[in-house]
Amino acid sequence: MTLNEAVIKIRVELQNSGIKQTGYNKFGKGFKYFELGDFLPKLNELMLNEGVNDLFSFSKDIAILTLIKGEEKQSYEMPSMYFDVLPNGMQPIQYLGALNTYYKRYLYMNAFGITDGEIIDSIDNTKVTPQKKLEAEKDKKWLNEDQLIKVAEWLIEKGYEVTKVRNFYKVNKENFFKLENEYNKRKK
Repeated sequence: MTLNEAVIKIRVELQNSGIKQTGYNKFGKGFKYFELGDFLPKLNELMLNEGVNDLFSFSKDIAILTLIKGEEKQSYEMPSMYFDVLPNGMQPIQYLGALNTYYKRYLYMNAFGITDGEIIDSIDNTKVTPQKKLEAEKDKKWLNEDQLIKVAEWLIEKGYEVTKVRNFYKVNKENFFKLENEYNKRKK
C-alpha cells in the first residue's frame, strides 16, 4: 500500500472511530472543537497499523508535518509566526509549547481531513454591521517589518504570486502595497 492509500484508509477509519470534541471555547457564543488529545491517540494507533510515521517541526517561519511510509514522504506546511511579546505573562517555554500544540493540531487536521466546522458556524454575524466591520478593519495592526519580510520570502520560496494572495485573502490596499513592495524587493 502506498503512503497516499494508507492516508486515505486512516482518514476513513478515523472518521468512523467516533472521536469526540472535548475542547470548549467559552467566549462569544461558545463552541466545541477538537483538541490535539481528542484525535492524536486514535490517529497514532491507525498510523501504526498502516506503517505511517510522522515528523513535526516548526521554526519562526514555517511549521511542517511530514508523513513517512517506507521511502515515501508527504509534507504539509503552514507559515508560522512567533511574536516577541508573550501573551499574558507566559514564560518563553510555555509560549513555545502552546505554538507547538496549535501548529501540530492544525497540520494534523489538514493532513487527515479533520474538521472543526462548528467554529465558523458559531460566529454570530447578526451583530456585525458594515460600519462596525469598517471600524474593526481600521483598528487592525499590520505585520511589522520583520514579519513582512518573512511573509514575502515565504511567498517567493513557495512560488506564489503576491497578487493571487491578495485576491484570495482580500487584503486591503494599504497593507497589500506594503507586502507587494517587500515581495518585489526580495524577488529581485
